[in-house]
Amino acid sequence: MHHALEIHEILWKIFSYCYQQERKQATPNLAALARTCRTFKEPALDLLWRDLHDSSPLARCLPEASHRLSTGNTYSFNRPLTQVEWDILRSYTHRIQALWDFDSGLDWGSVATFFDPPATRPLFPNLRRLRCEYTVQTMALLHLPLPSLVSLSVIVESLHLLKSFPNFSPNIRLLHFRVCHPEDTFIKIEPSYITRWQDLRFVICRQVALDRDALMHLSRLPALTRLDFALNAPLPPSDTPLLFANMHQMNLDSRSLQPISCWLSQSRLPAVVHFSASVDSCSSMQDVTSFSAGVPMCNAGHTVETLTLRQSFSPPDGVHPPEGLRLCFNNLQPWVGFNNLRRLELNIDSNVDLTDTEMLTLASAWPQLIHLLINADCGWKSHGGITPGALVRLLETCRSLKQIALAIDTRGYTQVPPGQMPGSLGLTLPPEFSIDVVDSVIEAESVPAVTTFFSGLATCCGSRFSFHAWNGSPMMWYPDFGQYTIRWSNVENRIDDALGRFSESSN
Repeated sequence: MHHALEIHEILWKIFSYCYQQERKQATPNLAALARTCRTFKEPALDLLWRDLHDSSPLARCLPEASHRLSTGNTYSFNRPLTQVEWDILRSYTHRIQALWDFDSGLDWGSVATFFDPPATRPLFPNLRRLRCEYTVQTMALLHLPLPSLVSLSVIVESLHLLKSFPNFSPNIRLLHFRVCHPEDTFIKIEPSYITRWQDLRFVICRQVALDRDALMHLSRLPALTRLDFALNAPLPPSDTPLLFANMHQMNLDSRSLQPISCWLSQSRLPAVVHFSASVDSCSSMQDVTSFSAGVPMCNAGHTVETLTLRQSFSPPDGVHPPEGLRLCFNNLQPWVGFNNLRRLELNIDSNVDLTDTEMLTLASAWPQLIHLLINADCGWKSHGGITPGALVRLLETCRSLKQIALAIDTRGYTQVPPGQMPGSLGLTLPPEFSIDVVDSVIEAESVPAVTTFFSGLATCCGSRFSFHAWNGSPMMWYPDFGQYTIRWSNVENRIDDALGRFSESSN
């Protein structure tokens, strides 16, 4: 054997290629390398046991007399493990760095064996990433000493289990916390569950409501760069704002927009890059206005690249949005200073009232925009939208745009002007450019001209152009919505045919 293969670092590099393969291929290859010779054994075993996707290998590494294969392809121990068998287990468990779905692969009686090892030293001394359900049966796993754990992903089955959530593993950096509770998706968590960790960098608990004490602790952590949490009520007023100096990504969930707007007025996010808010219910005009003004108030500005406001609840067909709620230029104007904005996604149950001039004003403020999605699901519920001519100017202003969801105003568009003909556009659209036409009125006499216009756009980026006309429930707001749906489907089919001919001629 060449002397280079006696160097552990070189073997690790070579064997890593096996580890990166699909698990069904990597496992037998690494096992074969471990049996090849003593030099290969240790690095091959380290990689073979690095990620444990279920607990069955912990049984299969022991002598056959100690376990049996039960129904459902799960293993169980026949008797208590001997000291020799515990030593065999430890020769493997110290290699495990990631543990997923620990409660599968063994029956519960056998899983409980690992919760009470005979020695005092940790059974999983090098475990860094753990994902598990925190149930009555599995909670003992989290009470084990896990000194190297830095990533914890936990699904909590019921509320009362939070009372026994253990104080362990002080070096947690990523905390992913999800609560399965059918009565209430926004569960309040005691601050002590958060304040025990001083080195948190990512906190993802979108179903968990954090109070001011917990948020105050998180705001003091210099390494924290992502925070996802829920707000189930406005925070109490305070003279001291919450400063998240290095926060890059913030995702907020709430039943309504008011707690989020209130939170924005009491927080400072000078480094935020991605900001997202999601609400369950319809918002009032005052809430939308407060939210729009609150984003710049929290010192978010030149760093913002992604700005999202979603309403996760869609009202039943025929239920009108809140009286007077119109998403208009005044709502978006506070964000004009976000000159690095690359993605704007708004989706709330409202009427949308944006003119060509206003859309182009926004486009000139966001020259690096890549995604522009306005009420793609909830619909505009108006007869307006951006005209084809203004759409061309918008694409000329924002050269990086790859995805658009807007209503298109085709009223009176029965003939394509010379400057909008396919050969005259002069645009070079990014590959895989897509446009979704949100609920829009279209008359029969406009179908040929609209088809010609969008077919011209398609030729600007080739066969990878994607066009979709919205046929969902927002169209039901209009009289004769069925006719509009049929006409947009006709436009879509004609564009597909034109793309097919264009692709054939290009080849």
